[in-house]
Amino acid sequence: MSHWHLISLFGESAYLLPCAVFLSLWLYWRGAPGSARHWVLAFAAAALLVLASKLAFLGWGIGSAALNFTGFSGHAMMAASVLPVLLYLAVPAAWRRVGWIAASAGVGLALLVGVSRLALHAHSVSEVGGGLAVGLCVSLPFILRRTTPHGPLAMVLASLVLATALVMPMTGTVGASHELIQQLAMLLSGRDRTFQRGEWAMRGRAAGHANLHAFVRPGSC
Repeated sequence: MSHWHLISLFGESAYLLPCAVFLSLWLYWRGAPGSARHWVLAFAAAALLVLASKLAFLGWGIGSAALNFTGFSGHAMMAASVLPVLLYLAVPAAWRRVGWIAASAGVGLALLVGVSRLALHAHSVSEVGGGLAVGLCVSLPFILRRTTPHGPLAMVLASLVLATALVMPMTGTVGASHELIQQLAMLLSGRDRTFQRGEWAMRGRAAGHANLHAFVRPGSC
């Protein structure tokens, strides 16, 4: 496994979804239902937006050839939404400056996950940038809430341990989310295969050739 593959795992949904679920339960347990609802709604909205963008392209070819956009990067969104929040809340509230440093470290790690997706040629710049933006729209407003409880440190970091314990025996789950999305896209669109990156360009060239043949009729020259 290359170092880019290793870094990319920090945005893997098989790891971070359990962290997101654990975080919502932990907030309820700490007596902060408002913060818990904020987290659940914001995270769910971001996840649905990413899912919808992927289904739109895989099932119907809806994307942007100019931006080379086939859907928001799920790894980038997951990393940018979950990691800054986990690291920020792991710091006691009294250590406010350290908390901001921890949140910044989470953002930096999310950016590194985005770079890894580019290095692995898994996504384009627009897809990674969009995924990071969506994720930060989840994490940053949540971090700015003054009523969100912090720590204890062991409880927040336990989410990472929980995620690792759930995933390590089932290494086949890594990357399985993309296969599930592909199956769902084919089911909803009724196609026997998904659209692939660049097919919009082929459709565009085909349409251009058709218009050219219609304009240049035999014997017109």
